[in-house]
Amino acid sequence: MPNSATEKLLKILRLEAQTGYQDKAVTRGLHSFANTWLAFAERANLDKDWAMTIAQQMREYSACEDVSRRRAMLDALMAQLRSPVVRLAPSTAPAAAPSIAATADPPQSVPAAPSPPKPAPPAPSTSAPRRSTPPRSVPNVSLDAPVTTIAGIGEFNAQKLARLGVHTIRDLLYYFPTRYDDYSALKTINRLTYGEQVTIVGRVASARKFQTRTGQVIIRVIIEDASGSIECTWFTTERYADNLLKQFAVGREMVISGKVGEYLGRLVFQNPHYEPAEREWIIGGSIVPVYRLTEGLQPLLMRRVMRRVVEYWPARVPEHLPAFVLREANLMPIQEALREIHFPRSMRTQEAARRRLAFDELFELQLAVLRQRELWRNEPALPLQPPPDLLERLIAALPFTLTNAQHRAIREIADDLARPNAMHRLLQGDVGSGKTVVAALGMALAVAAGAQAALMAPTEILAEQHHKNLTRLFQRFAEAGALPPLELALLTGSVKSSERRAVYEGLSEGTIPIAIGTHALIQEGVVFKQLGFVVVDEQHRFGVEQRAALRRKAGALNPHTLIMSATPIPRTLALTLYGDLDNTVLDEMPPGRQPVKTYWIAPTERERAYQFVRHQLDQGRQAYVICPLVEESEKVEAKAAVEEYERLQREVFPGYRLGLLHGKMKPAEKEAAMQAFARGETQVLVSTAVVEVGIDVPNATVMLIEGANRFGLAQLHQFRGRVGRGEHQSYCLLFADSSNDLADQRLQAIVNTHDGFKLAEIDLELRGPGDFFGTRQSGEPELRLVNVHDRDLLEQARAFAERLLQEDPDLSAHPLLKAKVEVRFRAEAETT
Repeated sequence: MPNSATEKLLKILRLEAQTGYQDKAVTRGLHSFANTWLAFAERANLDKDWAMTIAQQMREYSACEDVSRRRAMLDALMAQLRSPVVRLAPSTAPAAAPSIAATADPPQSVPAAPSPPKPAPPAPSTSAPRRSTPPRSVPNVSLDAPVTTIAGIGEFNAQKLARLGVHTIRDLLYYFPTRYDDYSALKTINRLTYGEQVTIVGRVASARKFQTRTGQVIIRVIIEDASGSIECTWFTTERYADNLLKQFAVGREMVISGKVGEYLGRLVFQNPHYEPAEREWIIGGSIVPVYRLTEGLQPLLMRRVMRRVVEYWPARVPEHLPAFVLREANLMPIQEALREIHFPRSMRTQEAARRRLAFDELFELQLAVLRQRELWRNEPALPLQPPPDLLERLIAALPFTLTNAQHRAIREIADDLARPNAMHRLLQGDVGSGKTVVAALGMALAVAAGAQAALMAPTEILAEQHHKNLTRLFQRFAEAGALPPLELALLTGSVKSSERRAVYEGLSEGTIPIAIGTHALIQEGVVFKQLGFVVVDEQHRFGVEQRAALRRKAGALNPHTLIMSATPIPRTLALTLYGDLDNTVLDEMPPGRQPVKTYWIAPTERERAYQFVRHQLDQGRQAYVICPLVEESEKVEAKAAVEEYERLQREVFPGYRLGLLHGKMKPAEKEAAMQAFARGETQVLVSTAVVEVGIDVPNATVMLIEGANRFGLAQLHQFRGRVGRGEHQSYCLLFADSSNDLADQRLQAIVNTHDGFKLAEIDLELRGPGDFFGTRQSGEPELRLVNVHDRDLLEQARAFAERLLQEDPDLSAHPLLKAKVEVRFRAEAETT
């Protein structure tokens, strides 16, 4: 017989039937009542899996729009609720997690799975919950056991998974699909329409390789089914062409997913996703997950392994979100979300699962950021109060006029320095907005107040550039009488040991007030007498530990810290992403800076573009050539860069001096390549994306970017910022090696817009907020599931985090959540 929990739901369902199955019995629809029902069911001690199935059917009812189908779904749901089958939870539920106090594991560890429970009696309902089956190889293991515990994964496949960062069962569970093939909505070829995103299944009728006059290779494949045929083309290089061609053996059944395009009046696919068809999934009409793989790891094996994992392990993951957050944010429970993200019943439930897991990522970030902010606000620091009129005298000594934004920034920094708590301020500005002079004025104020200052840069050449520019500025301050003559020391890996010893001695005795360097500043032998002000340039290039190591050089009192970033962050994200820091934005450019003329070059214009570059070189200028981004690995990317360098030297610029820079070179080799270009010894620098930040060559006037469609807007803007730093007009030339709507919108945006903050807003619209979180710092976890539609989740996550921390500042009442936050952001926790 129904109890109080089921009776409440039955009343709602009867009202829903009386109102004509319009999903209006509950204000926001039946799906919005699912989490409330789960809370009622838990209090009534109902079986958890059964209750979750009922909740899932409520969500599916709301997702369905056909009234007759809704009627059948509602009748089935009411029949289950009235069923006399026992639904009470067992007194010792095998899937429940013991309390933190009852286990020897640290809070973040999930208890080991118990011995397999006795099989439950079969349920009469056709929509019974998916049953959990224990792993076949080891019946009593934890989520942190190695992947080899799972049947089907031996050492060979474990090594392949390790390349993807998957080492444990927990890693597998949180290794999410990149997309889905919806075999429940397959279309035949004769029903395709231009512009739609679709999946088809067909057999390979023919496959051929072509080479264009520019050397590009095209693989052209005809896919056919009983209704017709369609052409699929892939643009590639000679290196990959043969392997790609082997995938399309004539007669092989393939799954093709992509956007339907048009060529010469015919429908086509260009660069679609592809993989061999698997009959077991197609016949069942399933929604099939597609995972990112590595060489030697087959899609079918991955799916079968994930099916085993998802059948048993989600029930062993305890819920870590507070009940009020789950209820008020209308979020799917974690166990259900982990099932649905891998093998969804519908794309509606997949989206609900993605939103739940994306919320987790954002919520954990917000908790970490807000807790960090409180810690930093309470850190004691040495108040730095220079003479009252010093700032005006320093500004008057500058050879140029500051912008209003620069004036505002240095006033905020001066106010912070005078306080007894450590400053933690982000100085954000576009390339060329004048961040360095603001930092220099802050360093001057600190030194005048009796403290030492240090600036840490990510590369030797950038450190040397800062040293050169700051030395020139401080000479002007001395000449104007604002400051006495000061020694600015350079400390990098290339500094000779005798000079290094002298710098160490000067810093420890206090005779050297300012140090500029790389990671060499945080080496064990470096001791400051009284470090009071720290500047970190391009902070996302450093890990948290490196930044913390520099702060620790100040001893008992924390230094005031200024973090500089030339990667504009959309204003809508700044509070969320940098909520632990006070944020200053330089939103004006100094007058007189020429914008870089940017052109998107058609393939037919390549030779003219090369001729233009040669003309610039003949005038004494220099140029960068950026090689395409290669996603497979840095090793492959480096090899491609070497080949492009050799081709350019041999065929395009035979009479010119070329340099090469890529990620697999040793640090000393990279520095040598950049130094040679900076000194003018090489005229063209052929480079991978490592040149994005950290080199300032005023004589360079051309930035030529190959495969520009593969880069994000922020990267393209950073590349463009490497030129336009001198007196001559500069140019950015963009070559695309393929075309799709998203890439084309990015390229058009970079051509039309020079404002980095406007580009960041466009990038947010195109790609979503997830990609921006990698700009925060090296070593922080990425947000894998956050997408362009999740601005509301950002706001929700911050609001709930603030509310929870007001009630429970150290999260002691929420140990599972606290453990997740500390594990996910362990570096932050350990170094503060």
